[in-house]
Amino acid sequence: MAGTSKPSDTPALRVLARAAGANLGEFEHRVRRRPGLGGAAACLVILVVVMNFLVNGPENVWGRGVVVVGLLIVITWGYVWFQRMRGGLYLFSEGFVDAAGRRVVSVAWSEIRSIEGEKTQFAIGSLPAGSAFAYEVAFTARVTGREAAVWRFNTTYSDVGGLAGLISRRSGVPVTGLTDPYQL
Repeated sequence: MAGTSKPSDTPALRVLARAAGANLGEFEHRVRRRPGLGGAAACLVILVVVMNFLVNGPENVWGRGVVVVGLLIVITWGYVWFQRMRGGLYLFSEGFVDAAGRRVVSVAWSEIRSIEGEKTQFAIGSLPAGSAFAYEVAFTARVTGREAAVWRFNTTYSDVGGLAGLISRRSGVPVTGLTDPYQL
C-alpha cells in the first residue's frame, strides 16, 4: 500500500495542515473509499418512483410532494457521496489522517492502543438481512489526553483487511477480535 500516489491522490490543504500540526511526517499513500452500493440502489428506486409520479402520478399536492421530496433525497445523497469520495485515508510516515466530508481525524502510530475487528449482523424478525464489518482503533487523543478516543473504519475502504494489517504493523499493535470481514 505504501509508495507513490497518483497526482490526483495528493492530500487537500486541510489534510496536510492537520498532518503537519500532528507531526506525521511525509505523505506516502491515499487509500480511497468505495462507493456505497446500497445507497445507490436506494436512490435508483427513489428515482424510478419519482419518474413514475412525473409521468403517471396524480396531479395534486401529494403527488408533487413525493416528486419534490424524492428529488431532494437523491440530490442530498449525491452531495454527501461526492464529499465522502473526495476524502479518504491518507497514510504518512508517522501516522494517518482520515478525511470524510467535514470530519478530519489524525492519529500518530505511537498513539494507537488497540485495533479490534467486529462484525454486526442485522435481522428482520428472525431472517438475516445483512451484516456490517468494521475495525475500531482506540488511541490516545492529543487534545484531551484521554485513551477513550476511537476511530472506526469499515468496508467502505478498499482492502479493509490489508489496511488493518498495515496499521497494525506500523503501530506495533496486534489486531484482535474478528479479523476477516468475509468470515461467517
